Amino acid sequence: MQGKRMTVFIGDADLWHHRPLYLAILERLRRNGFLGATVTRGIAGYAGRAHIKTADLEVVNDLPIVITAVDTPERIEQIVAEITTMLAGGVVTVEDVDVRYFAGLFKAGFPNRRVADVMSPEPEATTPDAPLVEVVTRLLARDYTALPVVDGERRVVGMIDESDLLDRGLTELSLSLHKVIGPSLVADYLARLAAQAATVRTAMTATATVTRDLPLRDAAHLMHGRGLKRVPVVDDAGRLVGMLGRLDILASLASTHAHPLAERSAKLPLVHRTVADIMERQVPTVTEDIGLLEVLDRLLESPLKRVVVVDAERRPVGIITDTDLAARVDPEDRPGLLTVMRSRWNDEARQRVQRARGHRAGDLMSRPVVTVAGAAPVAEALAATVTRHIKRLPVVDGDGRLVGMASRPALLAAALDLGG
Repeated sequence: MQGKRMTVFIGDADLWHHRPLYLAILERLRRNGFLGATVTRGIAGYAGRAHIKTADLEVVNDLPIVITAVDTPERIEQIVAEITTMLAGGVVTVEDVDVRYFAGLFKAGFPNRRVADVMSPEPEATTPDAPLVEVVTRLLARDYTALPVVDGERRVVGMIDESDLLDRGLTELSLSLHKVIGPSLVADYLARLAAQAATVRTAMTATATVTRDLPLRDAAHLMHGRGLKRVPVVDDAGRLVGMLGRLDILASLASTHAHPLAERSAKLPLVHRTVADIMERQVPTVTEDIGLLEVLDRLLESPLKRVVVVDAERRPVGIITDTDLAARVDPEDRPGLLTVMRSRWNDEARQRVQRARGHRAGDLMSRPVVTVAGAAPVAEALAATVTRHIKRLPVVDGDGRLVGMASRPALLAAALDLGG
């Protein structure tokens, strides 16, 4: 295919915002999705009428630096405009190239990247002695539900996660549910938590960590093997420098496979495996006319934490999660609903939910439903879960009938070419 090669000539003494310019350019390329670039330090060179500088001389603080990147014409032209604004001198050239082979995108079927290439830098953290109510308040205002715990030197000593709060009885509902149940109910929960005067130390757990230079595939194996959604990234002294999430890895996989220069080999796991190979087949379903209590029963019985609403031909028409229920029932019905979610055997709460009128699956579901074909390669489901921000995708057959559900853990396992 036709591509372009960008070559940037600068000096190794050139700076951008007090850091080496060549590193700043590499970071700009990485943030813009370039899958690779090469920096070469020259052994000698000159510019204009300047003296020849060579590594053999005593003064070697401004030898030539050459940065080379190959990509599609559109991506090269777009980045050139950004990079030229960073230069006080130097030269940038762009040439047409005929790309015959592009190795390096994948290594053993996985993107040839390091943890540092995809992690979120400078993450939030908390300390063991921080009041637990303050940490929960922070998490309720964020789009994530966990924080790394660090000591005074910012060394990682653990994690605090919503599952830890549930396991220790510090909350009876997930933080995701608390984000939609309304301010008055949240205020009541925070007041009860504050009265306990608990600290992060009472709920935090030990955590695995990864280093910045670890190959992304190795980090993915660790996270999948331990069932981790996220893991702190540390430097050589164990200090927190970033966070790596499962979604970060899946997004890297999706962007790599979508890249125009990506290998199309059937040997790649996300190409040779289909969605039907990795989907979960037991999916709870209801029809649109089913009442709230039966929807809730189906939801609580399933580890998938969602119910698919289907028509008479078993074609998906909607989907319902526990947060959908909490957000869409009438405020006066929420206390009973939440009590049932805490403990299914509370008869009084179940009767309160049973008396709720006007709540049917068709009123509570989210639509339209994003689905994926069972015969599609796993890469297609991967792209959908990342771009649509969907944790689990209903899988349909050739006639559009529901046959299963594809989850993010299963997609990651498929990318690692793990069975099951």
